[in-house]
Amino acid sequence: MAVLIADGFYSFVVRPGPFRALRYEGHYRRGLRDGIWRVTDAEDGTPRWETTWTLGEWHGRSTSWYRNGQRIEEGEHVHGCRSGVWTHWFDTGVVAARGRYEADRKMGAWEYWNEDGESARYAEWRERYAHWDWAFDDYTGTPRGENWPHPPQQPETTNDRAE
Repeated sequence: MAVLIADGFYSFVVRPGPFRALRYEGHYRRGLRDGIWRVTDAEDGTPRWETTWTLGEWHGRSTSWYRNGQRIEEGEHVHGCRSGVWTHWFDTGVVAARGRYEADRKMGAWEYWNEDGESARYAEWRERYAHWDWAFDDYTGTPRGENWPHPPQQPETTNDRAE
């Protein structure tokens, strides 16, 4: 049975296992996430992720950040799938990779750089930076929010703001 979530602004904290607690903030409309949702470190407010939802589906700009405030990745979702040009960064702020997605699949030629900002061939780049899940050409997609935590049953009544 589906959980019916009341419309309104929600702000709640989740501690994902041994990791730092995260604050999720955004609106629900018709029982679904809708509009810009922000995820921040619950202790210091550092931004971790911001993505746009349209009635429960990722649809719009999405950005995620390292703990140090540098961007990890940025691009667009269309109906829950990565689409268009996405850029990925090292935690130093240097661009690591840039290329295009269609329906959550890497398409066409991608550009890669090493941590010094020098252009790199993919084979060498992949070997050196294989620990990043977005590095592989056989990319098979990411969860589209199914693993996002559910909020409390009622919207937050203080600071109910429209986005």
